[in-house]
Amino acid sequence: MKLLTTLLIAVLAALAVYSARRRILFALKTGAVVYIVLLFGRLILSAGSLADRWEDILWPVLIMLVAWVSLWWTSTVYAERRGRRTKVPAPAKTASGVGRPGR
Repeated sequence: MKLLTTLLIAVLAALAVYSARRRILFALKTGAVVYIVLLFGRLILSAGSLADRWEDILWPVLIMLVAWVSLWWTSTVYAERRGRRTKVPAPAKTASGVGRPGR
């Protein structure tokens, strides 16, 4: 039940952002961030009951951390390659000093 209420709160936050901004990608990103923050918030609040079971939570957190770092690195490398490949050279100047030819 906690999963569904967390998901409902995240969806409501995304809907509020969408109704204010009318940008679907921004709303989806906001909903995802709210969902992750709520999951970790609930995890911290229930840490007292998990104190005797840290080994159950340690491996999933480490796997998520490794996945996040690898995805961050991959997206950064991809953005750098795309940035280098799509650079458009400046137009050559003519004898009159104008960057484009006249009509």
